[in-house]
Amino acid sequence: MTDAPTESKATFFRQSGWVALATVLGGIFLTAVHVVASSKNGGMTEAEYSIFVTLLRVQLLISIPAAGLQTMFAHQTAAVSSDSERRQLTATLSRVVATIAILWFILLTLLAIIQSINPGIYKQWNIKEPTALLLTLTIGLGFILLSALRGVLTGQQNFWGLGWTIMIEGAGRFIAVAVAMTLGYQATGGIAGVLIGLLISLTLAIWWLRDLPWQNREPVEWSLWLKRTLPLAIGPGVMVFMFSADVIFVQTCFANEQAHFYMPVATVGMAIFMFLTPMAIVMFPKLVNSNALGKKSQALKLALTGTATLGGLTVLILLLVPKLPLWVLYYNNSLYWQSGSLVPFYIGALYPLLLANLLISNLLAKERLGAWPCTILIITAVGYAGTLIWQQPKLLNMIGNVTLTKDLLTPETQAAFLRIIQIFGGFNLIILALSVGLTWRYIKSQKT
Repeated sequence: MTDAPTESKATFFRQSGWVALATVLGGIFLTAVHVVASSKNGGMTEAEYSIFVTLLRVQLLISIPAAGLQTMFAHQTAAVSSDSERRQLTATLSRVVATIAILWFILLTLLAIIQSINPGIYKQWNIKEPTALLLTLTIGLGFILLSALRGVLTGQQNFWGLGWTIMIEGAGRFIAVAVAMTLGYQATGGIAGVLIGLLISLTLAIWWLRDLPWQNREPVEWSLWLKRTLPLAIGPGVMVFMFSADVIFVQTCFANEQAHFYMPVATVGMAIFMFLTPMAIVMFPKLVNSNALGKKSQALKLALTGTATLGGLTVLILLLVPKLPLWVLYYNNSLYWQSGSLVPFYIGALYPLLLANLLISNLLAKERLGAWPCTILIITAVGYAGTLIWQQPKLLNMIGNVTLTKDLLTPETQAAFLRIIQIFGGFNLIILALSVGLTWRYIKSQKT
């Protein structure tokens, strides 16, 4: 009686371990991008590096549908039990690819129109070259496609192929950005390097899915598909928004001389997020499959235990040595070490969102995230953005008439950044409370 759970636990952590290893290795390369990009010897200037980090978060916002599509395709693929459903999956994937291509041309046209009407739009983000934003738009839409393909790999439980797409993207990005820095390029060159890494990973993902019946498709009930997709898009989309809005807010509202001090903190947060999400990736298709077959699964319990433990240890370590990740990431540019005191606060604020991500993924797998929970999630995200905007005058007043320099993080700016992190953490707690309440309600309904 004890063999099956043990085997299930061993399989779960073996697969999680591989995805974690791939994510960590890919994350090391992605993190190393910031090492070369921020280097005093051949890297970007502080202002250009701040733009680079902001554009990476803009790319995440553009690709908000990516999280939903990856979840949706993982769900649809994991539930496939016949050749007919397999052909429907291929038809759906093909339609999504065509839609992304059309959307790319539409958005490029709209951006060109907006630029002609308001030529100063790029100055609001301190962007000198419009090409950088065009490349970011392309990356965002390309990442949506890559996420859809990764969703299929996840649903197939092809974690080997999934892991390789993650590692190759990181390695390709690092090499391309390093070459761009060597050639003397700034933020635009860095973003071009990101695009190159994405294209390499996209090619590999397509190769892994070469056995899909691309020529044999079956009609799809699109109204039903969209009805099931919206919750799968809203849940992860809110997570991405919560994780990205603060960086764009800081880059837009704070002076060039100080905004770059927030970027290392956000970059550490991204690294922690990549390190702790593999268990959620492995958990999701297992929950979908067990739900479709009417079986119980330990995946949520194992993922929660692992994430809570590793996340708690990370917060503890950073409380003891807050500058540790900055010493590693920015070893050749001590300027960014000044942000160290903000790191434990940021990771502590992020921690509830990591746990909420697992609980919401569980509800999505069980198809228990209905219209009103999605509405509350959207209201919470809008409330977060609105609070940042509402607090903007107060935050700028905290800095006041202090003389700002790009080489010194002033105590006033540090206090303003801490206020932003507190707002971030407060709304993350609201999302965690909502996800806990919904999970408790689901468990209670199962018992009755």
